[in-house]
Amino acid sequence: MAIRPETKKKRSTFGIPKEIVLLAAGEGVWRYTFSADDAGGLGGCGRVPVRSDATVEDAQAVIFRQLADLTRTVHGVEIDVAWSSLAPDSWAGHVRHGPGRPLLPPDA
Repeated sequence: MAIRPETKKKRSTFGIPKEIVLLAAGEGVWRYTFSADDAGGLGGCGRVPVRSDATVEDAQAVIFRQLADLTRTVHGVEIDVAWSSLAPDSWAGHVRHGPGRPLLPPDA
């Protein structure tokens, strides 16, 4: 029986978000996409799980919590988002790193 060699686990290529675009796609459906920092990390996209009567602020809060938790877990960085309207049914979130919360080294 062949034994597989041990392999090191690769770190996630998820980058630190730098911008989020939130789109109203219909009743109870909000879609988002985000771009990551220039350090070669990947962005992503998806749907925001909210109630059908949710406001834009509800959807913004949900996507922020998801990305903030993931960024904190993967990179050890706190983020904050400033939202602005692009059109009546779309919003842009500009991501900032929290003050006094530096990026941890990759081995931390």
